[in-house]
Amino acid sequence: MVKHVSNYSKAQIALHWVVVLGVIFQIAFHEFIVEAMQVFERGESVGTLGTVMAYAHVASGSLIFLAVVTRIVLRIRRGVPDHAPGTPALAARLSSLMHNGLYAVLLAMVVTGGMTFNAVADLGRVHWALNIALVVMIAGHVAAALWNQYVRKDGTLTRMIPALNKFGS
Repeated sequence: MVKHVSNYSKAQIALHWVVVLGVIFQIAFHEFIVEAMQVFERGESVGTLGTVMAYAHVASGSLIFLAVVTRIVLRIRRGVPDHAPGTPALAARLSSLMHNGLYAVLLAMVVTGGMTFNAVADLGRVHWALNIALVVMIAGHVAAALWNQYVRKDGTLTRMIPALNKFGS
């Protein structure tokens, strides 16, 4: 059972944005790792830029993994804020399921990507399916956060963007 606190810690907020930026990087530059893997499979050498970007993809994935694991540990040890007052029970349950699902998919992506990159198992198709699931989940997560902030006006976004409090959003 997760403890409940009044707000997210600075570390929890920072790790959230590390994951966000890492995922954006992964999406923006995923073609480099795809091309590198195809070249590796043909037994050819990858050019310098391709090699650097492929390893940047691996490094970014590793950073995401560490950030997610640390977020989970902080979630258990420190706790998280309750859902905003007035949140319907079903919406609160779906929110919790979405957050846990995001953690699971992010971790599974790193594992499947790492196993594929290191030729332990060819899980590229699984990795790609998880990628699609992640994009859909992110879209739902962002839509729910915006809905709660601007339609329900419950202060949801100020939890991860405390500066919004200064602007009265």
